[in-house]
Amino acid sequence: MAAGWPAAEVSEAMKTARKKILIADCHEEVLIALEKMLEDAGFDTTTVWTARETLALVDSQAFDLVLVNEYLPDAECEDLLKDLQRKGAQMPCIVMQPSAPEITDYTGLRALRAPQVMSKHAYQQIVEIVGECLASDKKAPLAVGTY
Repeated sequence: MAAGWPAAEVSEAMKTARKKILIADCHEEVLIALEKMLEDAGFDTTTVWTARETLALVDSQAFDLVLVNEYLPDAECEDLLKDLQRKGAQMPCIVMQPSAPEITDYTGLRALRAPQVMSKHAYQQIVEIVGECLASDKKAPLAVGTY
């Protein structure tokens, strides 16, 4: 416990320090796996199935990062990223693909605050990249790449 801080304040400070991740994917096994692994790594997670749900939550809550599947039932990731940008969302996004590399031109994604494209089944790598992205206070994007 921090010297001079009541336990309740330390507990509250620890809660607010956790970074919030929004995970958008239409496959339950991916949502469950990423939710568990990211929460075990110290992040708070919220999971959704559609672009519509993603946009609604971004309107009502603050997120530090969004993980989005390349294709959702109601939109492709690029359309969702454009909608997030129009809304003024500033958090970075990581695009997940069923297998990499399906997207080979990252120029458009970089402009839409999505500097990473990863295999959505590379759970441990996703957790590591999320941690690296949120550990730095710099606004510079991560290197574009496929993992």
